[in-house]
Amino acid sequence: MKKPIAAILSILLIMSMMTSTAVFAQEAPEAEQVIDIDKADAAAALDEQSYTIVDNGHPLLEVVRVKEPAATAALGDGSTSGYYTAEFMIPESTSQVYLTGLTRDNVSEIRQAIIESYTGGGNFDLRNLGFIDAEKTREGDDYMCWAASTANILTYTGWAAQAGFDSADDLFETYIDAFENRGGNVRIATGWFINGISVNTLSQPREGTGSFLPQYNYRDLAEEINLRQNCAAQLAAVFDRLKNGYGVSLSVDIYNSTGYEGSHAVTCWGFVTDVRYPNTSKQYYQSVFITDSDSDKYSVQGDTDRRDADDRMSLYTLEPEEQEEINTYRFNITSKQTAMISSAVTVMPFSEEIPYETDPDATLDMINDPDIELDPFVLTDDPDDYSTVTTFAPDTTIYYQPYMMNGAKADYYGDIFLRISVKDSHGNEIYTKNFINHGLRIPASAGLRYNKDSIKSSMPVGDYTITASFNAEHQTTEAHYFNNTRTIHFKIREQYLLGDANGDDAISTPDITKMQRILARMDHSMDDMMRQRCDINHSGDLALPDVTILQRKLARMEVAFPVGETRFYD
Repeated sequence: MKKPIAAILSILLIMSMMTSTAVFAQEAPEAEQVIDIDKADAAAALDEQSYTIVDNGHPLLEVVRVKEPAATAALGDGSTSGYYTAEFMIPESTSQVYLTGLTRDNVSEIRQAIIESYTGGGNFDLRNLGFIDAEKTREGDDYMCWAASTANILTYTGWAAQAGFDSADDLFETYIDAFENRGGNVRIATGWFINGISVNTLSQPREGTGSFLPQYNYRDLAEEINLRQNCAAQLAAVFDRLKNGYGVSLSVDIYNSTGYEGSHAVTCWGFVTDVRYPNTSKQYYQSVFITDSDSDKYSVQGDTDRRDADDRMSLYTLEPEEQEEINTYRFNITSKQTAMISSAVTVMPFSEEIPYETDPDATLDMINDPDIELDPFVLTDDPDDYSTVTTFAPDTTIYYQPYMMNGAKADYYGDIFLRISVKDSHGNEIYTKNFINHGLRIPASAGLRYNKDSIKSSMPVGDYTITASFNAEHQTTEAHYFNNTRTIHFKIREQYLLGDANGDDAISTPDITKMQRILARMDHSMDDMMRQRCDINHSGDLALPDVTILQRKLARMEVAFPVGETRFYD
């Protein structure tokens, strides 16, 4: 079921129409100002600030300015426009709305519409307010939804502005000019934009196109996440990234009455969620906000400019979809078509803190030169595990395993010089090992995985780093060298049992007695380590509820906290 965004916000307005309402403006946390709706000049009311609509002291709609895309400053145009998010509860419900991708201009429109609705009962519509929505024209771009969605998220995250593009439509047309009108992939399309590289997709670019920001490596910026299985849990990570300024494109499989029709890419801008449920449950996600390059494609055919198409953001109700080996969501993207979510691509927002190549020896050419990236670099205490852990008990055997991935289109052929180094918190090197292999080949888009090696930990409790460095002397020419080094921070810590107040490595009645005596101030032995053992409910200190939980556990009654679980001291 498709819903206009205005409907949700209209609920907010209609239910609060007759109440006493104010706009709460915030330039900085300590500089607060309240503006009465009936006295405010809407055109002059805090054009560029975050603000909250409140009803009798209760926030109804909060609009927050997203961190400024630093790309605008790089263009030297003096622009101060950024993006905003809106977050609010729908009155008399458990539904929370989160929406991002708003601009200074459409935030102002939203505020104006809200003010008019409160004071005069007017309606408003959030369609055609400058949302980021590159649109097809169906003239040479029928199968390029992936390019439109890539253009949207690169514009939103600031990367397009870094490369000199003014709008998502401008960037979309650059994709259309460079690529065949065939299917593609958003992550790979990001690779073409950053590094000029495009692999394993139907649509291939013309030679010499792309590579607008070759000093970066697209593999550090874009990630594809499978949403076919356990979608709700995976979607929690996607939603967290959206809240942290990432761009999000969703890939969906389209079905009609006769079956599978094809794949499609849309751009995700937010969700409606049910706050009664955890963010990893299937009941949590109720609806999704998207822009779709197909939404107005018929309105801009012929000589009409795609920029004249409506910028439309739509809201679709999500329904859980469970089949054999599939556990995801579906929504009705049209009256005759159902979309089933299959994956997401997230792109990191531009920041001056993101590592990039500065070495003059690097060619920045991922087409003709190899590019070896040390990723992943696995650190674990299990020889059969391939996920990284970063906290270890004393006297544990620590296993490490470097992977070398060649993300370029050219093969790597040459010697391999790999060095592993472990340092303590004072910078003292306490372990080192060198690996030398001659005349090895790592094919394009392929990797080399070392066998696990190990360190028998005799390290005392403390903080450490382990670093893998490859080709440090640049014996072999590469597109980048900055990604030839990977460092993992890890800790050695003693362990304890949660609820073991007396530290005897068991959960028993004496632990209850110990806690009670401390609370009665008959025992003054409390220290930080004991506090961690006793703080069962994670309140920050020992309190009476911790004693109650332990009593229930020992009485074999159900408790909500993992009493007896082995943990590391902070």
